[in-house]
Amino acid sequence: MIKQDQVKVLVYGTLIGGLISSLVKWGSEVNMPPRVRGEISPPAAHIDSWLGFLNFHSNTLDYVYQGTIVSGAVTLYHWIFSFIFAFIYILLSVYFPKVRLWYGVAYGLVITILMHGFLIPLLGFRHLAYADGITGWLWNLNGYEFWSEILGHAVWSFSIEISLIATLAILSKPIRGRWTQS
Repeated sequence: MIKQDQVKVLVYGTLIGGLISSLVKWGSEVNMPPRVRGEISPPAAHIDSWLGFLNFHSNTLDYVYQGTIVSGAVTLYHWIFSFIFAFIYILLSVYFPKVRLWYGVAYGLVITILMHGFLIPLLGFRHLAYADGITGWLWNLNGYEFWSEILGHAVWSFSIEISLIATLAILSKPIRGRWTQS
């Protein structure tokens, strides 16, 4: 049974970790895009497949920001998953502290392997444009996509851990002291 103080950590840690990690993951993909230009992203394919019958598509929430089209639905999708995976990480850390191995980086690597290596291709949402449309199993990814996903998820999960550490510090007691030497 989870205790009341653990619920506070779970709620605040999920909110902080979900928000920060979603921005970190999004930012990592700007620096190292995991897909080639023009290729549909797995989140966009999921949205179109799962919600298309409701007339909701991956471009439904698109908006223009400073002349750039931003995929609102795909962004929201990534944000929701960041909050869900932050919640799972923090909840698991209560019962299985080993999930915090390497400041959470191990968690990010496991998520990468499970989601991008197996589940997404298994569901048929990853066909590699740079490899004649073959299924995007982990072993079929090119080095650019492979390292983009690995490094992106490593810093993403690390940011969830840092958010958890900050949440634990904030909720335990105020941090006081002189931070400079004079």
